[in-house]
Amino acid sequence: MLLHQNLRKEGNNIFFYLNKQNGKNIFRRYVASQPLGINIPDPPPREYLPNGEPKTYRLNQRYYNHKYDWERWTLRPAGVFHTYVYGEFAKDHKPLLAWLLQYPIPLAFIPYFLFAFGLSFAFHHISYLGIKPKRFTVEWVEANKERERAENTNPITRYLDRRRKERGPHWILEDFLPSHPCYLHMSKYHHDTELLRKMEEEAAEKEAESEEQEEEEEEDITESEDDDN
Repeated sequence: MLLHQNLRKEGNNIFFYLNKQNGKNIFRRYVASQPLGINIPDPPPREYLPNGEPKTYRLNQRYYNHKYDWERWTLRPAGVFHTYVYGEFAKDHKPLLAWLLQYPIPLAFIPYFLFAFGLSFAFHHISYLGIKPKRFTVEWVEANKERERAENTNPITRYLDRRRKERGPHWILEDFLPSHPCYLHMSKYHHDTELLRKMEEEAAEKEAESEEQEEEEEEDITESEDDDN
């Protein structure tokens, strides 16, 4: 028992010693391993020649001449035990990209994402131009909603829906979000003309039948009155 306690004390002492000696190095490595933008070190010192002139290097990459002159320095890991300072300059980018990157990366990502999303959205939906399918007409959407409501035979959920509506304004996303991919090209005025024509014909037939029945009833009434007289 005493041997076990002594070994544990020695192990704790060794662990504390190692942490004390290498804690600073571990912290440096942890800082260097963080994503870009979290650690922003100071720019490296300027290098000079023996005669005192600033040291210059041959630039073997494309260089753009515009008014933006920002620069960013980041500390990056190199291998396991080393780090290096990486510099990014405005002159390395085109004018439009240099203007966008002069702002913080999270802020500059917003217009870039919106532009990329809008471009992909336009390319994806441009194929629907001029197409008016019968699936996504006003009548089809209304019938689909009625079918979905009718298929909900669970009385608990129907009760909860009714209670939500009675409780106050409760927005159901299904009623506001686009329900089909052609919603940009098919507004509330795009109806199924064939279905409407068929419904009008059926309504006209029903009206004609009702008129015939009324005329027959009137004739029967007049005949019965004549017989009585």
